[in-house]
Amino acid sequence: MTTKKEKINDRLKVTISGSIDSNTADSFRSAVIDELDDVTLVLFDMNEMEYISSAGLRVILEVYQTLEEKGGKVILENVREEIRDIFELTGFSEFMEMRN
Repeated sequence: MTTKKEKINDRLKVTISGSIDSNTADSFRSAVIDELDDVTLVLFDMNEMEYISSAGLRVILEVYQTLEEKGGKVILENVREEIRDIFELTGFSEFMEMRN
């Protein structure tokens, strides 16, 4: 898994490539959580994401909860069908915005 971050004012765009699983979730968390102090919008670009496990979902949920507490928002962009299915099965699609 690799991440590319682009921060502009209170907006953070995180482009994810590869898989987020139990082996990579901690580094994914560190790459994102440390950037959230002055951020109110996080865009996760998942076009190149291959897989996300429950460990990765926990990190996404933590980001969502952190931003929700301060009136912010998380948007999942370019979500491939296989990844979209995971978000739908876990109920994440009910409270997170997904765009293609």
